[in-house]
Amino acid sequence: MSPATDTGTKPSRNETEERLLDAALTLFASKGFAATSVREIIEMTGVTRPVLYYYCDSKQDLFERVVRWKHDEAYQELEATIATSRGIANQLRAIIRGTFAFCVADPRVPQLMFQTTYGPVVSELTDFLRAVAEIRFGIVAKVMHEATDSGEMRGGEPRSLALLFCSIMDYHANTLSRLADPKHRLTRELADSLVDAFLYGVATGRRKIPAIPDVLRVS
Repeated sequence: MSPATDTGTKPSRNETEERLLDAALTLFASKGFAATSVREIIEMTGVTRPVLYYYCDSKQDLFERVVRWKHDEAYQELEATIATSRGIANQLRAIIRGTFAFCVADPRVPQLMFQTTYGPVVSELTDFLRAVAEIRFGIVAKVMHEATDSGEMRGGEPRSLALLFCSIMDYHANTLSRLADPKHRLTRELADSLVDAFLYGVATGRRKIPAIPDVLRVS
């Protein structure tokens, strides 16, 4: 099983490890993986180099630990929420509401994924990031598969529909989480409106996306 999907019991983290992960997240999110040095992480955390390497084997290992720290529990909660939702509309609302809430809880996380997904290619992270992305995409694709198999959705191949939905969701999440006060932008109202736009379209006038002021003024 990939480390990104390991759902077994993990040892609790102590204060030093939490500080190390938190500092690494801040730096990776703001500067990217390649531009962040081990020295900067050490200085921000206030630990020695031996202590850092006690908790991780390398900068790459630390990055992967940071991603798993933030994503593992979120994926488990998302799958549990979907499992208790009925109907494609409610399941898609659960996905996008959960994603928005995740981004609002710590905007550094979408900033980190934006840096690593759209920044310079880091060859040593390629396989890991692909595995992480496939977990989340797989959750959405499974929902689409079940809806098309049951006849609840028609007019598209499930993985193509999943890609379209994720594109709509992720652009809003990545853009709005980098603006001031993201909790008042990444709202449940916006989440539900995006689901309605995906399912029913907007040109018919049946659904309307709420206005978002200064949407492209990214800090």
